[in-house]
Amino acid sequence: MLAALLSPLAMLSSPLAAAQDDDAYARLRTADTRLLGIAAPMMQANARLCQINMPLADISLHGADQYANPPERWFADGPVAISAVVSGSAAESAGLSPDDALLAIGDIALDLLSAQNGTPRRDAVFAALASQNGAQIPLTIRRDGAEEVIILPARPACRVMVEIVTGGNRIARSDGKVIQIGYDLAHELTDEQLASVFAHELAHVVLLHRIRLEAEGVSKGLAGQFGRNQRLNREVEVEADRMSVHLLANAGYDPQIAPQFWRSEEGRKIDRGILRSWTYPSATGRAEILEREIALYLPLGRGPSWPAHLLDHRTPP
Repeated sequence: MLAALLSPLAMLSSPLAAAQDDDAYARLRTADTRLLGIAAPMMQANARLCQINMPLADISLHGADQYANPPERWFADGPVAISAVVSGSAAESAGLSPDDALLAIGDIALDLLSAQNGTPRRDAVFAALASQNGAQIPLTIRRDGAEEVIILPARPACRVMVEIVTGGNRIARSDGKVIQIGYDLAHELTDEQLASVFAHELAHVVLLHRIRLEAEGVSKGLAGQFGRNQRLNREVEVEADRMSVHLLANAGYDPQIAPQFWRSEEGRKIDRGILRSWTYPSATGRAEILEREIALYLPLGRGPSWPAHLLDHRTPP
C-alpha cells in the first residue's frame, strides 16, 4: 500500500511499547531484526533497479525520542543507537552490536543533528548515513562508555528506511522513503510471506509511485476509492504487485511465493481486513496477476531480471 505524505511513526502509543517490560521490548527488537534480515538483501539485490541508492550498512537505527520509556540499556551511551544488525553481515563482522550509540558518521558529528519537522532524531542520522559515498564508512560509536571507530564495509542498495511499527494495526505501507510493516502483521507471517509483502512495498520505491501520484494530484483515503483517484491508485498497486515478483527473483526467492501468499489464509485475511479497499484487486485477482507476470516475464522462475516493461512507466525524479 502506498501511503500519501507518510512520516515515520513514533512508537509512543503502542500497546507493545506501553507495556514497558523487557519481554515486550525484546519482542519488538526481534521483529525489527527479522525484518531487516529480509529487507537488506532484497534492497541490495535490486540496487540497479533503483534510481536513488545508499550504502547498505546492514544495521537499523532508533532513538530515545521514539519511545515512552525505553529500556535504559538501549540508550545508555547516547540518544541514537543501533537497534538491529543483520546476522552474518559485514556490519556484524566489523564488530557492530545492538545498543552501540552512534556519535559520528564519517566527519559528521551527530550531536549537531536534530529532529526535523516532528520526525524522530533518528531520521536525520539515517539521512547522514544514507548520504555517505564509498565502500567504507567510518562510524564512531560509544559502547559501555568507551569510544571506538569502526570501519563499516557497505554496498549499494535502494535508498529507503525500513522499520516495524506497533499500535495494533496490521499494516504495510510506503511513502517512497520509508517502508513500515506492522508488528502484528509481521508476527503472523512466515519469512517468505513477509518477503512477499516487503517486495510489494519496495516496488513502490523502485517505480517512484509517490512522485507519480503527487504529480497527478491523486487523493488517498476515502477520496481515493472513487473515480479517477481509484483508477490511478489501483494502477500503481497492480504495478507494484507485478514488480514484486522481479524483486523477489533478483533476491534469490522463488517468485511463486507471491501468488502463493495471496492464495493462503494469511493473504485472504488481509484481503478481508484493514488493507482491503477498492484500490486493490481481490486476493484471488492479485494471485492471478502475479502468476501471469511470472509466466510472461519470469518463465524460469529466477533472476536476474530487468523488467523494462514496468520500469519504463516510472516518472524520473
